[in-house]
Order: sequence, then C-alpha cells, then structure tokens
Amino acid sequence: MCVLISCLKAWVTHWLSRNNEMWLRIICRRPHTRMISLMLLSFCYMIMLLPSYYHKADTLKSYTMAPSRIARLHNQTAQILAQRCRPNSSQVKLYARYPTKRLMQVPVFVEERGLPGSQDTLPYKPPYGFQGCEEQLQEILSMLPETGLPERLGPVGCRRCVVVGNGGILIGSKLGPYIDQHHIVIRMNNGPVVGYEQDVGSETTLRITYPEGASKTPIDYDPKSLFVAVIYKSADFAWLKAVVSKKPMTFAEKLWFWQSVVESIPLKVENFRIFNLDIIRETALNFLSYPDPHSSQWKWMKHPTLGVTSIITALHLRDEVNMAGFGYDMNQLHLPMHYYETVSMAAMNAQAMHDISLEKLFLLSLVTSGVVNDLTGGIN
Repeated sequence: MCVLISCLKAWVTHWLSRNNEMWLRIICRRPHTRMISLMLLSFCYMIMLLPSYYHKADTLKSYTMAPSRIARLHNQTAQILAQRCRPNSSQVKLYARYPTKRLMQVPVFVEERGLPGSQDTLPYKPPYGFQGCEEQLQEILSMLPETGLPERLGPVGCRRCVVVGNGGILIGSKLGPYIDQHHIVIRMNNGPVVGYEQDVGSETTLRITYPEGASKTPIDYDPKSLFVAVIYKSADFAWLKAVVSKKPMTFAEKLWFWQSVVESIPLKVENFRIFNLDIIRETALNFLSYPDPHSSQWKWMKHPTLGVTSIITALHLRDEVNMAGFGYDMNQLHLPMHYYETVSMAAMNAQAMHDISLEKLFLLSLVTSGVVNDLTGGIN
C-alpha cells in the first residue's frame, strides 16, 4: 500500500509540475469550473501529504561499519589528499573518458546580467530552462545583491571540491575531518551537519536544494554557506521570493508543492543564489543521454538527481573532484537509505522520478576513469 501511495504521489507531482500553467488558466478563465478544479487540486494535495511509509524500522542503530573498512577508507582518502593538487585534472580525465562531450561554458548560477545560456536554450521549461518564467526570474534577480560566484571561490590556485551525498553509507565512516580539508564542500537538500560531524564533516560551502527538499531545521544552514535554489517548476519562484523577502506565501501558492516547505531560512539575502538550469539539462541530455524534453514522451521521463547534477556542477567549479555518500546497494534493502533518518533502502523501489541504475553506471565510469574519487566506495 505504501509503495502504491509513493508512486501515486510521484506521478501527481510530476504531472502538476508539467501542467500547472494549464490549471491556472482553467481556474482563472472558466469560473464555472473553478470549484471542480480546486477540488481536484486539493485531492492531489491530500494524496501527496499521505506518508509514504507507515512504519520505519530503526535501521540506524543496528548499522555499523567494520573497523577494517573504516581504516581502508581513511587510508585511501589520506593518500588522495596528501597528493599535490593538479590543475584541471578532473576535466582533463573527463574529456579523455568522453572525447565527444564537453562541459558547457556557462556559470553555475544565474547571474544578474540575465538569462543563462544561448538563445538555443531558452525554449526549455523548468527544470531544463526558464521558458515562461523570465519575468519571475528577473524579479528574483533584482532582489539579490550578489548573484555570481563569490571572490573567495574564484579561479585562484588549484582547489579540491567534495560533493557530499546523503547516503547511509556515510554512517560510521568517520570521514568528517577529511571532508573538511576540501576547499569547497557541496551538500544537497536537507542533509544535516550538526550531530553528524564525525562522519560528514562540519563545513558547507554550497547547499543545493529545491523547495520540498530544503531543511526546516535552522541549524542546518551555515551562515557562511551559499543557498543555491533549484527551480523545478514555475511555482518554485513564489517560494524563493518568500524566503528571500522573509514574507509568507499565500495559501494558493502553497498548493503547488507536494509536501510542506520551509518558509524561513536564517541566511542573509546575499547568501542566496539561483541554480543555472542549463547544468541540469547538460547532465540529462549530454551525460545521461536522456531524450530531449520536447519529445512527446517527455512527460513520462525521469529527471537527474541533484546528486549527479552536483557532481557535474563540481566539475564546472574545481580542479579536482571527490565525492562521498553516494551509492544505493539494492541488494541490501534493510540498510539505511540516508545517514540521518531511519527509512531503509527498500524505499528506493517506490520512487519513480530518477533512473538510479543509469546514474550509477555513469558515476562508475567517472570513478574508474579517475575523473572523480569515491571516498566512501559506494559506487564500486
């Protein structure tokens, strides 16, 4: 039953994200259907608020990492960090592995000068572009005093970046001190730091998230970090405007989210950035070889996870890229899916939005080619 509810939630969420403009036109232009439309939206909203799991086994308490494995991970990571940083090494190896593919020459954030990418990229709607959202985008950009990469993260010297996934494979790894030795630490969604420092580190440079994935816990937001908002649907702009301006959303605006979202983020306005959707499109079409979103079958296709998208982001930013907390072992369904909660790996079977197997093959190719180092060994 819980798997059925989860799949239904995923389908409703994806359908609404692709058709929210149509529903708005119906509600606004056809008064006699307004009540029916609102009832349907309310029904969908109620479905998406139902819990995906009725019982959560406390897998965290029973999960331990063997001392020999901890020692092996530490020795491997120490050797990697002890080596001299090699400028552009990850990109050089990426192009050697994929000779016909190149990273787009675009910034990772949408900058104040306007829409990212070339005119060829503008016809794409979120999450692959900003078509239909140009005015909303410009409005948010006008509210942000800084939109580009901070000077401290600029291209000065050779630097290392680590992308910290939320995988349960981090539990007991004690890799925190090694993670904190990187120049840039990228985290995703609501992956917490406080209370988990021993395994995941304490530093955060970028936290990349979408509205439903953003943490509701104030201590999860490092005042020195950048909050990078990812726009998956046009309604996400209303949320971003609310958290930047410190003003609440309307009830109607809240209906477009498949679960309750945080409305107050304890960061200064200069800490907010808008993620360049060209990079999601690049990840999906160029590296994962997904079909073009203009395809008639696109409404049923999957999106890349923020995890693999963040790996591509790191390749744009830094000379050497490492990752930790990646890898779902579907042969170990009793293990924890995330390092901070009790949901087991079996929950991955219920999700319908991502092609985990395809992404793992892609990440495996990056690891075996030396493009990215896997500090926790979950991909291999």
